[in-house]
Amino acid sequence: MMDQTVSFDFFIRLVREYWRAIVSFTVVGLIVAAVLTFFVITPKYQSSVQILVNRKNTNAATEYAGQQADVQMITTYKELIAGQVVLKPTQQQLSERYGIERSLNTLKSEVSVTSTTNSQVFSIAVTDTDAKASATIANQIARSFKNQVQKIIKVNNVTIVAPAETPSGAVSPKKPLNMLIGLVVGLLLGFVYAAIRMLTDRRVHDADFLTDDLGLASLGLVNHQNQYSIKKQVSNLTVAHPTHDNQITSQTMKRV
Repeated sequence: MMDQTVSFDFFIRLVREYWRAIVSFTVVGLIVAAVLTFFVITPKYQSSVQILVNRKNTNAATEYAGQQADVQMITTYKELIAGQVVLKPTQQQLSERYGIERSLNTLKSEVSVTSTTNSQVFSIAVTDTDAKASATIANQIARSFKNQVQKIIKVNNVTIVAPAETPSGAVSPKKPLNMLIGLVVGLLLGFVYAAIRMLTDRRVHDADFLTDDLGLASLGLVNHQNQYSIKKQVSNLTVAHPTHDNQITSQTMKRV
């Protein structure tokens, strides 16, 4: 009935009557998440290289000013790394030296640059479907960036302090998280399905609803039997046949 309110009793009844459906939806959600995680989604690996921006100053008075200038230049360097100024030579070197073929759009989508406020160190992270390639691409971007800075800005203040290494594990997909999401989604869908079934169920399940909720008088109960049960009962009935003595008595009475 559509006028039912969601209460604790409603929840208990829902679980009691539709627990099989809820469990089925939960299992299906878990299976779908497992299939997507282990067989459909392509694993991705991430490797990063750390770069220090620090110009060499012999004058101690200008050292602090130089550091502040280097920190401010990091914003400009981020734009250079994500643009064709650095990615174009990186693409050429990857193809010629390592046989790694990546388009400029792919390289741009794989690269991310992160830095900390007032820090002269920033990181170039590369996320790729190949673990070894992610480290190779990150290191090549760092080298190309260093060369382009010397050519364009005419400043030699870039140092690669921590080269990228081949990652040991994938960063995505996150298997435990995906399995948990599949489990929760399946469980929620199961409850939604059960709630819809219960709220749209207009059948009368017991006589108490007629007497208590609708206020009708109970005149009695009529048991329902299906056609198969009736046929089975009829087939079990035995028909009494007249005995030999009864036949003789009947014939004698006819003669009299």
